[in-house]
Amino acid sequence: MKTPIVEMLDRVSGEARSRFCMPGHKGKAGFLPEAVNTLDITELPGADNLYHPQSAIREAQELHAEYTGARESYFLVNGSSCGVQAAVLSGLEPGDTVIVARDIHLSAVNAFIMADVKPVFVYPSARETDVPCVVSVQDVASAVALHKKAKAVYLTYPNYYGLCADLNGICAVAHEAGMKVICDAAHAAAFDFSDLLPTAPAPAGCDVWTCSLHKTLGAMNQCAVLNAGVESGLQPEVIQARLNMLQTTSPSYLLLASADYALGFMREEGRQKLNTAIQLVEENMRRIEALGGYRCVFQDVPKQTGAYDRDILRLVIDVTDRGVSGFGAARFLQEKGIAVETADIANIVLICTAADTAEDFELLKAALSEIKGSNYKIRRMMTAEDLKQVYLPQVSMPMRRAFFAERRSVPLEEGIGCIAAAPAGAYPPGVPVILPGQKITEDMVDYLVLLRNRGYGLFGIYRNEIEIACV
Repeated sequence: MKTPIVEMLDRVSGEARSRFCMPGHKGKAGFLPEAVNTLDITELPGADNLYHPQSAIREAQELHAEYTGARESYFLVNGSSCGVQAAVLSGLEPGDTVIVARDIHLSAVNAFIMADVKPVFVYPSARETDVPCVVSVQDVASAVALHKKAKAVYLTYPNYYGLCADLNGICAVAHEAGMKVICDAAHAAAFDFSDLLPTAPAPAGCDVWTCSLHKTLGAMNQCAVLNAGVESGLQPEVIQARLNMLQTTSPSYLLLASADYALGFMREEGRQKLNTAIQLVEENMRRIEALGGYRCVFQDVPKQTGAYDRDILRLVIDVTDRGVSGFGAARFLQEKGIAVETADIANIVLICTAADTAEDFELLKAALSEIKGSNYKIRRMMTAEDLKQVYLPQVSMPMRRAFFAERRSVPLEEGIGCIAAAPAGAYPPGVPVILPGQKITEDMVDYLVLLRNRGYGLFGIYRNEIEIACV
């Protein structure tokens, strides 16, 4: 297995017998085992430099790019959030218009603020409300036709629930109009390593995309990779410069080695391991439903959500027929020592990977068999049309101007009619309900209150106050 960074790190760390340099632990035992501290080095001679890779880091990045079909890849130690921001800053200039599928992560909001671009939001036309929908090719095509001067289309692929838009079709529409495709593919890292999973960003034609290696592969937290497409036209020097502006000047070689090893492992064994994992999930979907009161939501592609495909390894289980909410089921499972990725009013969401075993699923099924709720009226909160009214409004003021304006906090209800200075929303799925620059509506406030009352955790609202721009 080729892992250039791992091999370099083992060699270089052994050569430095006495360290009068960073990090302060000097490679000696401390809070973490000695082996970890020994490998936690600074830019020692021969270690290569993430800011200008020339040897081991560059070789590891080239191995990944060649395997996936990217023109080049860049390792990240600040997570996909850093990659999203670098992608936007590399592909767009201040004042550019970008067509944006509305299910964006907070990192994209920050990217648009940094780049001072003009987002035009597209809301899915699909009517399903059980889980967040995705935009269709026609949704994007309609926006492209209305905004011919837009420079790019921005997508999240897949969404937090594993639903995938038709990436091939959307890339074709965007490229025909002369627009680039920027993709937050944080949850799509495994797609490069199995034909049984949805299409990966490179063969679909994305111009620049970011993948988290810690979400669905075996890397440590914060490990991610930014990729540029063969036909992107983006200058490598520009991408590297934007990354150098955003990433730490003291990158962790442990994280770089973790990324290197995770990708090397997947190149060698990923296809077989993922196929086994998929088979395990499919088998256990049937066994979980046989317990009674559970429905595995995405055994097939749910066309009513606008999805073209779905990640079978994102196991979404509707628990309401057990008489319990998703939040309640998650709490019960936690007490049994089983951690799920997230929960909502009706579902628990599990991220399955090549690391899961049959024993893990046996523990899950045993715990699920013990859940016995009492509330048999747990259903969805709002109609699709109601949700559209919440999420559809465009920004009334440039995001950057609103974000950097003088601001003050007001009670949530008093914010109606004011311009928001900061994003606010709920987890899951982490999509902001209110964006900087939007005029806060009564629908937005009512929805946030409803989410909070149903058990969702809110962000951007503190002590029931929201930040507004003083304009």
